[in-house]
Amino acid sequence: METTDRRLTYNNSVLYWRQYQNYIPEEIRLDEKNLPLEEWWKWNSFHIHVDRMQAIHSKIKVILIHGAGGNGRLLAPYAMMLQQHGYEVVSPDLPPYGLSYSESAKFTDYSLWIQILSDFIQYEIQRDGKPIVLLGTSIGGMLAYHTAVKSKQIKGLIATTFIDTRSQKVRDQLAPNTFTSRFGKILMDLLSFGLDPLRIPITAVSRMHLITNNSDLTKLIMNDPHAAGIKIPLRLLRTFLNFKPEVEPEHFNICPVLLIHPEIDPMTPFSISEPFFNRLACEKKCVILEGAGHFPIEQPGMNQMKKYVIKFLERLE
Repeated sequence: METTDRRLTYNNSVLYWRQYQNYIPEEIRLDEKNLPLEEWWKWNSFHIHVDRMQAIHSKIKVILIHGAGGNGRLLAPYAMMLQQHGYEVVSPDLPPYGLSYSESAKFTDYSLWIQILSDFIQYEIQRDGKPIVLLGTSIGGMLAYHTAVKSKQIKGLIATTFIDTRSQKVRDQLAPNTFTSRFGKILMDLLSFGLDPLRIPITAVSRMHLITNNSDLTKLIMNDPHAAGIKIPLRLLRTFLNFKPEVEPEHFNICPVLLIHPEIDPMTPFSISEPFFNRLACEKKCVILEGAGHFPIEQPGMNQMKKYVIKFLERLE
């Protein structure tokens, strides 16, 4: 993997993320002394940007998977929390989010994300042999599940939510209104050949105004040109809504699962994640993060997250 040189970087050229730090608990804020190492991983025509928080003696490596409206740098507080406890963490930007980009006009879809992550896992295992744990936030939780199924090389899976978009109830919850969630989906399915390449603001097809419980932080994320301020191809949205798991949760036995669900999450409440979690047949545990929103940074939920994630990782060691 090549380190950054002439490309855009969070550390030197794309500095918007620094505005988030005032809203992050002080002990896990980024500053000039603890910046992630930035790398690029070439995958077919894609250049995938990766933040790496190194920990030389780490026995496990954690891959953070962001959700809609996020990117790898937005999850840096969690990466730092884990690094402080001796774990190496890598956080890729999934195109078109963050700094990742493609040389071709090929349209990104949801299955492509899964394949990118599955191949990235293989790359990281070949790099140093460390077992991989996935930690997915928001829709990254279910993305982590699908990736674990695809890869079959995962030691553990942690998620803040499980969003099964086969459910109309779930689709209604994600969309800004029922008209968008129902008529919009029908339109995308019927006219996919023409609509797939069109790009639309992610804020127009989601309840992005609920991504945090702090209005100022939410505005920052929604205006971030590398996070919720981007436009996504309708193909990505359509394939996300239509994706069916290769393995149903009743038959999932690849690894243990920890669900760390925020308590005060109006964007994706626990009632949305609970049915899928209850169906999981593997070893599993659910922890409700008290006082935390969809982007969980509030106390005491933040400390609970740290406690149970570290305990989960220590057990896997």
